[in-house]
Amino acid sequence: MDTTACTILLVDDEEANLDLLEIVLKPRGYTSLVRVSDARHAVAEFRRARPDLVLLDLHMPHRTGFEVLADLQALVPDDEYLPVIVLTADITAAARERALANGASDFVTKPFDRTEVLLRVRNLLHTRLLYGQERRAREAAEQAAARDRLLADASRLLSASFDNGTALAQLRALLASGWGDICVVDVSEEVPAPSSADEPSGLLGQEDARAALGPGLWSSAVRVPVAGSGPSAGWLVVGRTVDNAPFTEEDVALGVELGRRAGLAVENARAFQAGQNALAARDQVLAVVAHDLRSPLTAVRFEVEMLRLDPVGPLAPEDAQTLGRVEQAVGRMDALIQDLLDVSRASRGVLALERRPLAMGLLMEEAAATVRPLVEAQRLEFRVHGPARLPVLQVDGARVIQAISNLVGNAAKFTRHQGRVTLGWEMVDGALRISVTDEGPGIEPEQVQHIFGAFWQARHADRRGLGLGLAITRAITEAHGGRIWVESEPGHGATFFFTLPGSASDNQD
Repeated sequence: MDTTACTILLVDDEEANLDLLEIVLKPRGYTSLVRVSDARHAVAEFRRARPDLVLLDLHMPHRTGFEVLADLQALVPDDEYLPVIVLTADITAAARERALANGASDFVTKPFDRTEVLLRVRNLLHTRLLYGQERRAREAAEQAAARDRLLADASRLLSASFDNGTALAQLRALLASGWGDICVVDVSEEVPAPSSADEPSGLLGQEDARAALGPGLWSSAVRVPVAGSGPSAGWLVVGRTVDNAPFTEEDVALGVELGRRAGLAVENARAFQAGQNALAARDQVLAVVAHDLRSPLTAVRFEVEMLRLDPVGPLAPEDAQTLGRVEQAVGRMDALIQDLLDVSRASRGVLALERRPLAMGLLMEEAAATVRPLVEAQRLEFRVHGPARLPVLQVDGARVIQAISNLVGNAAKFTRHQGRVTLGWEMVDGALRISVTDEGPGIEPEQVQHIFGAFWQARHADRRGLGLGLAITRAITEAHGGRIWVESEPGHGATFFFTLPGSASDNQD
Protein backbone atom coordinates (compact mmCIF):
# COMPACT_ATOMS: atom_id res chain seq x y z
CA MET A 1 0.00 0.00 0.00
CA ASP A 2 1.55 3.31 -1.14
CA THR A 3 1.66 5.93 1.63
CA THR A 4 3.71 8.59 -0.20
CA ALA A 5 0.61 10.38 -1.52
CA CYS A 6 -0.46 11.23 2.03
CA THR A 7 -0.23 14.74 3.44
CA ILE A 8 1.89 15.31 6.58
CA LEU A 9 1.61 18.36 8.85
CA LEU A 10 4.91 19.41 10.51
CA VAL A 11 4.55 21.59 13.62
CA ASP A 12 7.76 22.88 15.31
CA ASP A 13 8.85 26.34 16.40
CA GLU A 14 12.43 25.80 15.11
CA GLU A 15 12.85 26.13 11.34
CA ALA A 16 15.94 23.94 11.51
CA ASN A 17 13.88 21.03 12.81
CA LEU A 18 11.32 21.54 10.02
CA ASP A 19 14.13 21.57 7.45
CA LEU A 20 15.53 18.36 8.91
CA LEU A 21 12.14 16.63 8.71
CA GLU A 22 11.80 17.63 5.05
CA ILE A 23 15.28 16.29 4.35
CA VAL A 24 14.29 12.99 5.90
CA LEU A 25 10.85 12.66 4.31
CA LYS A 26 11.09 14.06 0.77
CA PRO A 27 13.71 11.61 -0.54
CA ARG A 28 11.34 8.81 0.51
CA GLY A 29 8.56 10.21 -1.67
CA TYR A 30 6.66 12.24 0.94
CA THR A 31 6.34 15.50 -0.97
CA SER A 32 2.98 16.73 0.37
CA LEU A 33 4.39 18.43 3.48
CA VAL A 34 2.84 21.37 5.32
CA ARG A 35 5.16 23.39 7.61
CA VAL A 36 3.98 25.34 10.65
CA SER A 37 6.50 27.17 12.86
CA ASP A 38 3.96 29.12 14.90
CA ALA A 39 1.75 26.86 17.01
CA ARG A 40 -1.03 29.43 16.89
CA HIS A 41 -1.50 28.64 13.18
CA ALA A 42 -1.46 24.85 13.53
CA VAL A 43 -5.23 24.35 13.81
CA ALA A 44 -5.97 26.62 10.84
CA GLU A 45 -3.46 24.75 8.66
CA PHE A 46 -4.93 21.47 9.84
CA ARG A 47 -8.41 22.57 8.72
CA ARG A 48 -7.05 23.71 5.36
CA ALA A 49 -4.78 20.78 4.52
CA ARG A 50 -6.67 17.92 6.22
CA PRO A 51 -3.41 15.97 6.74
CA ASP A 52 -3.13 12.22 7.17
CA LEU A 53 -0.38 12.47 9.82
CA VAL A 54 0.88 15.14 12.22
CA LEU A 55 4.48 15.45 13.50
CA LEU A 56 4.17 17.68 16.57
CA ASP A 57 6.69 19.31 18.91
CA LEU A 58 5.61 19.69 22.55
CA HIS A 59 7.36 22.74 23.98
CA MET A 60 6.73 25.80 21.81
CA PRO A 61 6.06 29.49 22.57
CA HIS A 62 2.53 30.92 22.43
CA ARG A 63 0.91 27.44 22.56
CA THR A 64 2.18 24.09 23.77
CA GLY A 65 1.99 20.91 21.80
CA PHE A 66 -0.42 19.55 24.41
CA GLU A 67 -2.87 22.38 23.64
CA VAL A 68 -2.53 21.87 19.89
CA LEU A 69 -3.04 18.13 20.37
CA ALA A 70 -6.24 18.74 22.34
CA ASP A 71 -7.58 21.07 19.61
CA LEU A 72 -6.81 18.53 16.89
CA GLN A 73 -8.50 15.71 18.77
CA ALA A 74 -11.64 17.86 19.11
CA LEU A 75 -11.72 18.33 15.33
CA VAL A 76 -11.37 14.65 14.44
CA PRO A 77 -14.68 12.70 14.19
CA ASP A 78 -15.08 9.64 16.38
CA ASP A 79 -15.08 7.32 13.38
CA GLU A 80 -11.82 8.73 11.95
CA TYR A 81 -8.26 7.80 12.85
CA LEU A 82 -5.67 10.62 12.86
CA PRO A 83 -2.14 9.50 13.83
CA VAL A 84 0.03 12.03 15.68
CA ILE A 85 3.77 11.50 16.36
CA VAL A 86 5.19 13.66 19.12
CA LEU A 87 8.81 14.72 18.45
CA THR A 88 10.35 16.36 21.53
CA ALA A 89 13.53 16.77 23.51
CA ASP A 90 11.55 16.23 26.69
CA ILE A 91 12.45 12.70 27.66
CA THR A 92 10.57 12.65 30.94
CA ALA A 93 8.08 9.85 31.57
CA ALA A 94 5.45 12.41 32.58
CA ALA A 95 5.61 14.13 29.17
CA ARG A 96 5.42 10.81 27.36
CA GLU A 97 2.46 9.58 29.40
CA ARG A 98 0.59 12.90 29.05
CA ALA A 99 1.05 13.00 25.28
CA LEU A 100 -0.08 9.44 24.74
CA ALA A 101 -3.02 9.88 27.13
CA ASN A 102 -4.19 12.98 25.20
CA GLY A 103 -4.33 11.19 21.84
CA ALA A 104 -0.79 10.95 20.47
CA SER A 105 -0.12 7.74 18.55
CA ASP A 106 3.65 7.62 19.11
CA PHE A 107 6.40 9.40 21.03
CA VAL A 108 9.92 10.01 19.64
CA THR A 109 12.66 11.88 21.48
CA LYS A 110 15.09 14.31 19.93
CA PRO A 111 17.60 13.92 18.53
CA PHE A 112 15.80 11.22 16.56
CA ASP A 113 17.01 8.40 14.39
CA ARG A 114 16.02 9.02 10.76
CA THR A 115 15.32 5.36 9.97
CA GLU A 116 13.17 5.05 13.08
CA VAL A 117 11.12 8.14 12.16
CA LEU A 118 10.61 6.93 8.58
CA LEU A 119 9.52 3.52 9.80
CA ARG A 120 7.02 4.96 12.27
CA VAL A 121 5.65 7.44 9.72
CA ARG A 122 5.13 4.68 7.17
CA ASN A 123 3.49 2.32 9.68
CA LEU A 124 1.08 4.92 11.05
CA LEU A 125 0.13 6.13 7.56
CA HIS A 126 -0.43 2.53 6.54
CA THR A 127 -2.72 2.08 9.56
CA ARG A 128 -4.63 5.26 8.67
CA LEU A 129 -5.17 4.08 5.09
CA LEU A 130 -6.38 0.68 6.28
CA TYR A 131 -8.69 2.36 8.77
CA GLY A 132 -10.05 4.59 6.01
CA GLN A 133 -10.66 1.60 3.77
CA GLU A 134 -12.47 -0.21 6.56
CA ARG A 135 -14.58 2.87 7.33
CA ARG A 136 -15.52 3.35 3.68
CA ALA A 137 -16.41 -0.33 3.38
CA ARG A 138 -18.53 -0.07 6.52
CA GLU A 139 -20.25 3.07 5.24
CA ALA A 140 -20.87 1.39 1.88
CA ALA A 141 -22.34 -1.64 3.64
CA GLU A 142 -24.55 0.59 5.80
CA GLN A 143 -25.72 2.52 2.74
CA ALA A 144 -26.43 -0.73 0.89
CA ALA A 145 -28.38 -2.02 3.88
CA ALA A 146 -30.34 1.25 4.04
CA ARG A 147 -31.13 0.99 0.32
CA ASP A 148 -32.22 -2.62 0.76
CA ARG A 149 -34.48 -1.65 3.68
CA LEU A 150 -35.97 1.19 1.65
CA LEU A 151 -36.64 -1.12 -1.30
CA ALA A 152 -38.13 -3.78 0.97
CA ASP A 153 -40.38 -1.24 2.71
CA ALA A 154 -41.44 0.20 -0.65
CA SER A 155 -42.26 -3.26 -2.02
CA ARG A 156 -44.25 -4.11 1.09
CA LEU A 157 -46.32 -0.92 0.84
CA LEU A 158 -46.84 -1.27 -2.91
CA SER A 159 -47.99 -4.88 -2.61
CA ALA A 160 -50.28 -4.26 0.38
CA SER A 161 -53.09 -2.78 -1.71
CA PHE A 162 -54.43 -3.09 -5.25
CA ASP A 163 -55.67 0.49 -4.98
CA ASN A 164 -53.14 2.71 -6.76
CA GLY A 165 -54.13 5.79 -4.79
CA THR A 166 -53.50 4.12 -1.43
CA ALA A 167 -50.27 2.37 -2.43
CA LEU A 168 -48.71 5.44 -4.06
CA ALA A 169 -49.71 7.72 -1.17
CA GLN A 170 -47.92 5.36 1.25
CA LEU A 171 -44.90 5.27 -1.07
CA ARG A 172 -44.80 9.09 -1.13
CA ALA A 173 -44.82 9.21 2.67
CA LEU A 174 -42.05 6.60 2.90
CA LEU A 175 -39.73 8.33 0.42
CA ALA A 176 -40.35 11.78 1.88
CA SER A 177 -39.33 10.61 5.35
CA GLY A 178 -36.87 7.81 4.66
CA TRP A 179 -34.91 9.04 1.63
CA GLY A 180 -35.62 12.67 0.79
CA ASP A 181 -37.59 15.58 2.17
CA ILE A 182 -40.40 15.65 -0.38
CA CYS A 183 -41.81 13.19 -2.90
CA VAL A 184 -44.22 13.74 -5.77
CA VAL A 185 -45.75 10.85 -7.75
CA ASP A 186 -47.62 11.79 -10.92
CA VAL A 187 -49.35 8.71 -12.34
CA SER A 188 -52.18 8.54 -14.86
CA GLU A 189 -55.31 6.95 -13.40
CA GLU A 190 -56.34 5.10 -16.54
CA VAL A 191 -53.88 4.91 -19.43
CA PRO A 192 -50.09 5.05 -19.29
CA ALA A 193 -48.74 8.57 -19.72
CA PRO A 194 -46.30 8.75 -22.64
CA SER A 195 -42.74 9.69 -21.79
CA SER A 196 -41.91 13.25 -22.84
CA ALA A 197 -38.56 14.55 -23.97
CA ASP A 198 -39.42 17.82 -22.24
CA GLU A 199 -39.41 16.10 -18.85
CA PRO A 200 -35.80 15.35 -17.83
CA SER A 201 -34.95 12.30 -15.73
CA GLY A 202 -32.07 11.57 -13.42
CA LEU A 203 -30.51 14.34 -11.33
CA LEU A 204 -32.38 17.62 -11.73
CA GLY A 205 -30.95 21.12 -11.61
CA GLN A 206 -32.42 23.85 -9.42
CA GLU A 207 -34.80 25.12 -12.10
CA ASP A 208 -36.14 21.66 -12.99
CA ALA A 209 -36.37 20.74 -9.30
CA ARG A 210 -38.51 23.81 -8.55
CA ALA A 211 -40.67 23.09 -11.59
CA ALA A 212 -41.29 19.51 -10.40
CA LEU A 213 -41.49 20.09 -6.64
CA GLY A 214 -42.63 23.68 -6.30
CA PRO A 215 -40.86 26.65 -4.71
CA GLY A 216 -38.20 25.82 -2.17
CA LEU A 217 -34.48 25.64 -1.50
CA TRP A 218 -33.72 22.23 -2.98
CA SER A 219 -30.15 20.95 -2.84
CA SER A 220 -31.00 18.36 -5.48
CA ALA A 221 -33.80 16.21 -6.86
CA VAL A 222 -34.18 12.88 -8.65
CA ARG A 223 -36.84 12.25 -11.30
CA VAL A 224 -37.43 8.72 -12.64
CA PRO A 225 -40.21 7.17 -14.72
CA VAL A 226 -42.82 4.98 -13.05
CA ALA A 227 -42.44 2.11 -15.50
CA GLY A 228 -42.70 -1.63 -14.94
CA SER A 229 -42.76 -4.06 -17.85
CA GLY A 230 -44.75 -1.73 -20.10
CA PRO A 231 -44.85 1.97 -20.99
CA SER A 232 -44.23 4.61 -18.38
CA ALA A 233 -47.29 5.32 -16.24
CA GLY A 234 -45.94 8.64 -14.97
CA TRP A 235 -43.10 10.13 -12.94
CA LEU A 236 -41.66 9.88 -9.45
CA VAL A 237 -39.72 12.89 -8.13
CA VAL A 238 -37.87 13.05 -4.80
CA GLY A 239 -36.18 16.19 -3.51
CA ARG A 240 -33.82 17.16 -0.71
CA THR A 241 -33.53 20.57 0.94
CA VAL A 242 -30.24 22.42 1.31
CA ASP A 243 -29.99 21.08 4.86
CA ASN A 244 -29.27 17.58 3.54
CA ALA A 245 -26.60 16.14 1.28
CA PRO A 246 -27.45 16.22 -2.43
CA PHE A 247 -28.37 13.08 -4.33
CA THR A 248 -25.70 11.11 -6.17
CA GLU A 249 -25.68 8.93 -9.27
CA GLU A 250 -26.08 5.92 -6.95
CA ASP A 251 -29.28 7.53 -5.69
CA VAL A 252 -30.49 7.83 -9.28
CA ALA A 253 -30.01 4.07 -9.73
CA LEU A 254 -31.98 3.51 -6.52
CA GLY A 255 -34.69 5.84 -7.79
CA VAL A 256 -34.91 3.93 -11.09
CA GLU A 257 -35.47 0.69 -9.16
CA LEU A 258 -38.13 2.36 -6.99
CA GLY A 259 -39.83 3.64 -10.14
CA ARG A 260 -39.72 0.16 -11.65
CA ARG A 261 -41.34 -1.40 -8.59
CA ALA A 262 -43.95 1.34 -8.46
CA GLY A 263 -44.64 0.75 -12.15
CA LEU A 264 -45.11 -2.98 -11.59
CA ALA A 265 -47.49 -2.21 -8.72
CA VAL A 266 -49.50 0.12 -10.95
CA GLU A 267 -49.66 -2.52 -13.69
CA ASN A 268 -50.70 -5.21 -11.20
CA ALA A 269 -53.41 -2.98 -9.75
CA ARG A 270 -54.77 -2.23 -13.21
CA ALA A 271 -54.68 -5.91 -14.17
CA PHE A 272 -56.46 -6.80 -10.92
CA GLN A 273 -59.15 -4.20 -11.57
CA ALA A 274 -59.56 -5.42 -15.14
CA GLY A 275 -59.89 -8.97 -13.83
CA GLN A 276 -62.48 -7.88 -11.27
CA ASN A 277 -64.45 -6.11 -13.99
CA ALA A 278 -64.28 -9.21 -16.19
CA LEU A 279 -65.45 -11.43 -13.32
CA ALA A 280 -68.33 -9.08 -12.58
CA ALA A 281 -69.33 -9.11 -16.25
CA ARG A 282 -69.08 -12.89 -16.34
CA ASP A 283 -71.21 -13.27 -13.22
CA GLN A 284 -73.81 -10.95 -14.68
CA VAL A 285 -73.91 -12.98 -17.89
CA LEU A 286 -74.17 -16.22 -15.91
CA ALA A 287 -77.07 -14.90 -13.87
CA VAL A 288 -78.94 -13.72 -16.98
CA VAL A 289 -78.26 -16.93 -18.92
CA ALA A 290 -79.28 -19.13 -15.98
CA HIS A 291 -82.49 -17.17 -15.52
CA ASP A 292 -83.36 -17.25 -19.22
CA LEU A 293 -82.61 -20.98 -19.52
CA ARG A 294 -84.97 -21.90 -16.72
CA SER A 295 -88.03 -20.62 -18.57
CA PRO A 296 -87.83 -23.08 -21.50
CA LEU A 297 -86.84 -25.89 -19.09
CA THR A 298 -89.95 -25.21 -17.05
CA ALA A 299 -91.99 -25.41 -20.24
CA VAL A 300 -90.40 -28.74 -21.20
CA ARG A 301 -91.02 -30.18 -17.75
CA PHE A 302 -94.67 -29.03 -17.91
CA GLU A 303 -95.19 -30.65 -21.33
CA VAL A 304 -93.69 -33.94 -20.10
CA GLU A 305 -96.09 -33.97 -17.15
CA MET A 306 -99.00 -33.23 -19.48
CA LEU A 307 -98.03 -36.15 -21.72
CA ARG A 308 -97.93 -38.47 -18.70
CA LEU A 309 -101.44 -37.32 -17.73
CA ASP A 310 -102.85 -37.81 -21.24
CA PRO A 311 -106.44 -39.15 -20.73
CA VAL A 312 -106.43 -41.04 -24.06
CA GLY A 313 -104.69 -44.01 -22.55
CA PRO A 314 -101.55 -45.34 -20.97
CA LEU A 315 -98.24 -44.55 -22.65
CA ALA A 316 -96.45 -47.21 -24.66
CA PRO A 317 -93.32 -48.52 -22.91
CA GLU A 318 -91.02 -46.89 -25.45
CA ASP A 319 -92.81 -43.55 -25.03
CA ALA A 320 -92.51 -43.78 -21.25
CA GLN A 321 -88.79 -44.46 -21.61
CA THR A 322 -88.43 -41.47 -23.92
CA LEU A 323 -90.21 -39.21 -21.45
CA GLY A 324 -88.01 -40.56 -18.66
CA ARG A 325 -84.88 -39.69 -20.60
CA VAL A 326 -86.24 -36.20 -21.28
CA GLU A 327 -86.96 -35.75 -17.58
CA GLN A 328 -83.44 -36.88 -16.71
CA ALA A 329 -81.95 -34.46 -19.25
CA VAL A 330 -84.10 -31.64 -17.86
CA GLY A 331 -82.94 -32.53 -14.36
CA ARG A 332 -79.29 -32.46 -15.39
CA MET A 333 -79.73 -29.13 -17.15
CA ASP A 334 -81.53 -27.72 -14.13
CA ALA A 335 -78.66 -28.88 -11.89
CA LEU A 336 -76.15 -27.20 -14.20
CA ILE A 337 -78.13 -23.98 -14.07
CA GLN A 338 -78.23 -24.19 -10.28
CA ASP A 339 -74.45 -24.67 -10.26
CA LEU A 340 -74.03 -21.55 -12.42
CA LEU A 341 -76.19 -19.56 -10.03
CA ASP A 342 -74.34 -20.94 -6.99
CA VAL A 343 -70.89 -20.13 -8.32
CA SER A 344 -72.06 -16.66 -9.33
CA ARG A 345 -73.40 -16.03 -5.81
CA ALA A 346 -70.27 -17.49 -4.23
CA SER A 347 -67.99 -15.19 -6.24
CA ARG A 348 -69.97 -12.23 -4.89
CA GLY A 349 -69.85 -13.62 -1.35
CA VAL A 350 -73.63 -13.97 -1.11
CA LEU A 351 -74.06 -17.76 -1.00
CA ALA A 352 -77.06 -18.07 1.32
CA LEU A 353 -77.38 -20.73 4.02
CA GLU A 354 -80.48 -21.85 5.90
CA ARG A 355 -78.96 -23.10 9.12
CA ARG A 356 -80.78 -25.04 11.76
CA PRO A 357 -79.82 -27.59 14.42
CA LEU A 358 -79.40 -30.97 12.77
CA ALA A 359 -78.42 -34.37 14.14
CA MET A 360 -75.29 -34.91 12.09
CA GLY A 361 -75.35 -38.70 12.46
CA LEU A 362 -78.72 -38.86 10.67
CA LEU A 363 -77.61 -36.25 8.12
CA MET A 364 -74.49 -38.26 7.22
CA GLU A 365 -76.60 -41.41 6.78
CA GLU A 366 -78.93 -39.47 4.48
CA ALA A 367 -75.96 -38.12 2.53
CA ALA A 368 -74.49 -41.63 2.11
CA ALA A 369 -77.84 -42.96 0.85
CA THR A 370 -78.14 -40.04 -1.56
CA VAL A 371 -74.71 -40.43 -3.18
CA ARG A 372 -74.55 -44.25 -3.23
CA PRO A 373 -76.41 -44.48 -6.59
CA LEU A 374 -73.95 -41.99 -8.12
CA VAL A 375 -71.11 -44.42 -7.42
CA GLU A 376 -72.76 -47.78 -8.00
CA ALA A 377 -74.26 -46.64 -11.31
CA GLN A 378 -70.67 -46.55 -12.61
CA ARG A 379 -69.97 -50.08 -11.33
CA LEU A 380 -67.72 -48.83 -8.55
CA GLU A 381 -67.53 -50.03 -4.96
CA PHE A 382 -68.85 -47.54 -2.40
CA ARG A 383 -67.67 -47.70 1.20
CA VAL A 384 -68.82 -45.64 4.17
CA HIS A 385 -67.20 -45.36 7.58
CA GLY A 386 -67.80 -43.05 10.50
CA PRO A 387 -69.38 -43.01 13.97
CA ALA A 388 -73.16 -43.07 14.24
CA ARG A 389 -73.20 -40.72 17.24
CA LEU A 390 -72.33 -37.17 16.22
CA PRO A 391 -73.10 -33.74 17.68
CA VAL A 392 -76.04 -31.58 16.70
CA LEU A 393 -74.64 -28.76 14.56
CA GLN A 394 -76.07 -25.58 13.13
CA VAL A 395 -75.79 -26.30 9.40
CA ASP A 396 -77.66 -26.07 6.14
CA GLY A 397 -78.40 -29.77 5.63
CA ALA A 398 -79.21 -29.48 1.92
CA ARG A 399 -75.97 -27.59 1.27
CA VAL A 400 -73.90 -30.14 3.24
CA ILE A 401 -75.40 -32.98 1.17
CA GLN A 402 -74.73 -30.93 -1.97
CA ALA A 403 -71.05 -30.56 -0.97
CA ILE A 404 -70.73 -34.30 -0.29
CA SER A 405 -72.48 -35.12 -3.58
CA ASN A 406 -70.06 -32.88 -5.48
CA LEU A 407 -67.03 -34.56 -3.93
CA VAL A 408 -68.39 -38.09 -4.38
CA GLY A 409 -69.44 -37.34 -7.96
CA ASN A 410 -65.96 -35.97 -8.68
CA ALA A 411 -64.36 -39.05 -7.10
CA ALA A 412 -66.55 -41.42 -9.12
CA LYS A 413 -65.68 -39.55 -12.29
CA PHE A 414 -61.95 -40.12 -11.89
CA THR A 415 -61.81 -43.52 -10.11
CA ARG A 416 -60.45 -46.35 -12.23
CA HIS A 417 -62.80 -49.06 -13.56
CA GLN A 418 -64.14 -51.31 -10.77
CA GLY A 419 -62.33 -49.14 -8.23
CA ARG A 420 -63.56 -47.84 -4.91
CA VAL A 421 -64.91 -44.55 -3.57
CA THR A 422 -64.92 -44.03 0.20
CA LEU A 423 -66.95 -41.57 2.24
CA GLY A 424 -65.86 -41.06 5.85
CA TRP A 425 -66.38 -38.69 8.76
CA GLU A 426 -65.08 -38.14 12.29
CA MET A 427 -64.92 -35.48 14.98
CA VAL A 428 -61.51 -33.77 15.14
CA ASP A 429 -60.78 -30.90 17.55
CA GLY A 430 -64.46 -30.11 17.96
CA ALA A 431 -65.20 -30.04 14.22
CA LEU A 432 -66.84 -32.62 11.97
CA ARG A 433 -64.28 -33.62 9.34
CA ILE A 434 -65.71 -35.28 6.23
CA SER A 435 -63.50 -37.05 3.68
CA VAL A 436 -63.99 -38.52 0.22
CA THR A 437 -61.30 -40.82 -1.18
CA ASP A 438 -60.98 -42.04 -4.76
CA GLU A 439 -58.69 -44.45 -6.62
CA GLY A 440 -58.03 -42.18 -9.55
CA PRO A 441 -54.82 -40.89 -11.14
CA GLY A 442 -54.19 -38.38 -8.33
CA ILE A 443 -53.45 -34.69 -8.64
CA GLU A 444 -50.15 -33.15 -9.71
CA PRO A 445 -48.66 -30.77 -7.09
CA GLU A 446 -48.80 -27.78 -9.46
CA GLN A 447 -52.54 -28.35 -9.98
CA VAL A 448 -53.50 -28.36 -6.29
CA GLN A 449 -53.57 -24.56 -6.04
CA HIS A 450 -56.10 -24.40 -8.91
CA ILE A 451 -58.28 -27.38 -8.06
CA PHE A 452 -60.95 -25.40 -6.18
CA GLY A 453 -61.24 -22.63 -8.79
CA ALA A 454 -64.40 -22.17 -10.83
CA PHE A 455 -64.34 -23.51 -14.42
CA TRP A 456 -60.92 -25.10 -13.87
CA GLN A 457 -60.25 -28.67 -14.94
CA ALA A 458 -57.02 -30.63 -14.77
CA ARG A 459 -57.59 -31.87 -18.32
CA HIS A 460 -58.83 -29.20 -20.68
CA ALA A 461 -60.29 -31.82 -23.01
CA ASP A 462 -62.43 -33.23 -20.20
CA ARG A 463 -66.11 -32.70 -21.02
CA ARG A 464 -67.60 -34.43 -17.97
CA GLY A 465 -68.73 -31.18 -16.35
CA LEU A 466 -68.20 -27.44 -16.13
CA GLY A 467 -65.61 -27.62 -13.38
CA LEU A 468 -67.91 -25.98 -10.83
CA GLY A 469 -68.45 -28.75 -8.28
CA LEU A 470 -65.28 -28.21 -6.25
CA ALA A 471 -65.65 -24.44 -6.36
CA ILE A 472 -69.20 -24.69 -5.02
CA THR A 473 -68.12 -27.17 -2.34
CA ARG A 474 -65.44 -24.73 -1.24
CA ALA A 475 -67.99 -21.91 -1.08
CA ILE A 476 -70.38 -24.05 0.99
CA THR A 477 -67.59 -25.07 3.37
CA GLU A 478 -66.32 -21.53 3.87
CA ALA A 479 -69.87 -20.20 4.31
CA HIS A 480 -70.15 -22.62 7.25
CA GLY A 481 -66.85 -21.35 8.65
CA GLY A 482 -64.94 -24.52 7.78
CA ARG A 483 -62.04 -25.22 5.47
CA ILE A 484 -61.41 -27.56 2.56
CA TRP A 485 -58.25 -29.16 1.24
CA VAL A 486 -56.94 -32.12 -0.74
CA GLU A 487 -54.18 -34.63 -0.13
CA SER A 488 -52.92 -36.55 -3.13
CA GLU A 489 -49.98 -38.46 -4.48
CA PRO A 490 -49.87 -38.69 -8.28
CA GLY A 491 -50.83 -42.20 -9.38
CA HIS A 492 -52.37 -43.11 -6.01
CA GLY A 493 -55.70 -41.30 -5.92
CA ALA A 494 -56.77 -38.31 -3.84
CA THR A 495 -58.62 -37.57 -0.62
CA PHE A 496 -60.69 -34.43 -0.26
CA PHE A 497 -61.45 -33.11 3.23
CA PHE A 498 -63.77 -30.42 4.52
CA THR A 499 -64.75 -29.45 8.03
CA LEU A 500 -67.92 -28.17 9.69
CA PRO A 501 -67.10 -26.34 12.94
CA GLY A 502 -68.97 -27.27 16.10
CA SER A 503 -69.18 -25.61 19.51
CA ALA A 504 -68.76 -26.65 23.13
CA SER A 505 -72.52 -26.64 23.59
CA ASP A 506 -73.27 -29.06 20.78
CA ASN A 507 -75.17 -32.16 21.93
CA GLN A 508 -74.61 -35.75 20.86
CA ASP A 509 -77.48 -37.32 18.88
